[in-house]
Amino acid sequence: MASLPIFISAVANSTDEPHFPLLFTWSTHDGQIKEVLVTPDDDWLHEHSIEPNLQNLDEQQLYEFGYEAQDILNEWAAELDTDTMYAVDAESVEALVETLYDTKGLDPAFEIVSIEQWFNERDINLHRAREEQGDNTPLHLLSPDEQIMSLLQLAAGHDLLDLSDLETE
Repeated sequence: MASLPIFISAVANSTDEPHFPLLFTWSTHDGQIKEVLVTPDDDWLHEHSIEPNLQNLDEQQLYEFGYEAQDILNEWAAELDTDTMYAVDAESVEALVETLYDTKGLDPAFEIVSIEQWFNERDINLHRAREEQGDNTPLHLLSPDEQIMSLLQLAAGHDLLDLSDLETE
């Protein structure tokens, strides 16, 4: 079986003017969902603040439970063998991924493409398919882990993924 596509989501410091990431959530090639808080780079906080967000993330939580950019980049390099990741808001997620890589003077190792493009390439209208399954909440209003889970379930429900080999007892 081919590995699963990687879906990614992120939470930014601001919904109006995102400048840096607070949280990344992604699926893995084996169907897991991983989530990591991001310890802010000092330069980020000199220029921008962390605004209230749906996940109630604040600066103290990020410093207490977050991971440094290099740790996240190392994990991605070790675990994600892909040139492409798919996101609901590809433009914003791509900018946040670039910000993380920029802290180390690197270019992203993958590109971020719209999840709608992935489904369209497989002749599935994402919004219609979600409505048919009774999912009426817009994807961008779901928490990052709910977004990823919804996308994996929708893809599996349309036989675009075979998750049966991934289930554990």
